[in-house]
Parts: sequence; C-alpha cells; structure tokens
Amino acid sequence: MKKLWTIDHACGHTNEADLSDRPADRRAGYARWLADRDCSVNCTILASLVTA
Repeated sequence: MKKLWTIDHACGHTNEADLSDRPADRRAGYARWLADRDCSVNCTILASLVTA
C-alpha cells in the first residue's frame, strides 16, 4: 500500500509526503489537497531572485 506520495505543486516544486498516518482511502485526496495549497517554499522570493 502506497504511503509516500509525491506532491507536485503548480509552481513547479515537488515535495514528498508521508501519508501513513491517514486512512488508506483518504491518502490520494489529501495528496491532491496538499498540491493545491501554497508551496512550502516561498516562490515569490525565489522568483524575484531569479529575475533580479
């Protein structure tokens, strides 16, 4: 049973999340929810450094 999920954020960042503490039938939905949230990396600051 899959417990580690790769979270692909819209900004392009990828995180891996251990969802073993979630019920098996809710892991995929929670992974999608995490992907829709803001990335844990502050992309605004990183983008300003790249364009500076």
